[in-house]
Amino acid sequence: MKYKVLKSCRIDGASHNAGSVIDVSESSVKDLMAMGRIVPHDEPVVENRSVGLEDSDEAPKKRGRPPKHG
Repeated sequence: MKYKVLKSCRIDGASHNAGSVIDVSESSVKDLMAMGRIVPHDEPVVENRSVGLEDSDEAPKKRGRPPKHG
């Protein structure tokens, strides 16, 4: 599992900066989490937001001036 480093520290003999995402051995995870050095990292879910492209499910919205009546 991946963990995010909250405070710069040395983990398993290597230094890591705050904000980096690393794999940590299971033997040191409990201690580092208790000290507040790391937290579990969740991968963001990628969402398809395209409209009107070949991969999209939706049709593009038509914009423009409404037709004149009269």
